[in-house]
Amino acid sequence: MPSVCTFSLDHSNAVYYSGQTINGTISLKTTTEKQIRNARIVFLGEGKVKWEESTTTTDSNGNSTTSTTYYRSHEVYINNETIVRGEGVLPVGVHTYTFTIVLPLECPTSCEGRYGHIRYGISLILNRILRFDNTYYIPLTVLKTVDLNLNPVFKVPLLGENYASLGCWPCSSGKLFYSLQIPFAAYTPGQTVKFSLHLQNQSMTDTEGYYMDFIQKITFTAHSPSRSHRYERRTLVKRNYSEVCRRLTNRVFSGEFSIPSVPPTTEPSNIIYVEYKLKVTIMMSGCNRSKDISVPIFIGNVPIRESLQNFAEQIEHQNPTAPEMPTSNGKTDSEMPPNYSDLKPPSYQEAMQSESPFVDNDVDKHHRVNENVHANTLESLKNSDKKLDCVYYYKVQL
Repeated sequence: MPSVCTFSLDHSNAVYYSGQTINGTISLKTTTEKQIRNARIVFLGEGKVKWEESTTTTDSNGNSTTSTTYYRSHEVYINNETIVRGEGVLPVGVHTYTFTIVLPLECPTSCEGRYGHIRYGISLILNRILRFDNTYYIPLTVLKTVDLNLNPVFKVPLLGENYASLGCWPCSSGKLFYSLQIPFAAYTPGQTVKFSLHLQNQSMTDTEGYYMDFIQKITFTAHSPSRSHRYERRTLVKRNYSEVCRRLTNRVFSGEFSIPSVPPTTEPSNIIYVEYKLKVTIMMSGCNRSKDISVPIFIGNVPIRESLQNFAEQIEHQNPTAPEMPTSNGKTDSEMPPNYSDLKPPSYQEAMQSESPFVDNDVDKHHRVNENVHANTLESLKNSDKKLDCVYYYKVQL
């Protein structure tokens, strides 16, 4: 019979804010004796970026040579290791270990992409003699606290303006002036963004509708062997509108969309930089190309108070700008982060999945974590009626 390892966490959704404390219990049930060097609990948070580029050259004799350059970056945000049992025989039975881990305030948000990831996880590792280690692992989602109220620039309406000359060369049809405006520069997942598109059509050409895209762009930066970048773009929300603006007329179009469950905007200096923008494309008639305009949207997880639609929503979203200091009994009133399963759309973990997930080939195949274990485990918990501890079960064949 295989050994069974159970992880219990104090946050039912396995989502934590930077600066918070993770409390949990690991219960290992063994069915045979194990000869070990030690048993240790490891909490690791790290960022990895990696891709390869191949170039082929041909010499004067027609012989081709292909060379491959491997680009990569690696950052460790936390590496906490505690030995819970020393060398000897681990007997048959149930072995229970408790742990407490404090997340650094500067931990970046968990992220998954095609060329890299930022991941956090807790492992129980049995270092066995003359055999492969037994590794039991649970993934966690960490959110860096981003309070949008701390930057007054985010409270100012954002406006983008542009113009275009219409007509087919050498004839000119006139000019089209267009602008895009949103009431705030920053939002949180679940909030509604209202936008206005202003058109001044001083031409003899009609527009044929427009569409909007809410776009996520991830920049992956490698530092070795030289600084290089790769990009991944995803359209998270798309809307089509059929309203037209006739020649020599002015129109104002309004629309809205909800911010899906996405990680916050990150710092440009990070090896994985996440940013967002709202893009509107105006469809033109005749030989004119479509015209587009965009404005950046900063995503946080503590909303601007003035952006909340009513007092009830304000109470629902109220959160501290930083984790509170523990009281004398070691507890805090705000230790639990907001329940992301209550936001719209409901699952933050859905945003963690990439269409082409990053595969970490550096990890030994005997200890490699399934790329989808995070999403699958948390999705099953979301659909469960269980309201208490977050419990994970892992079995390893001896």
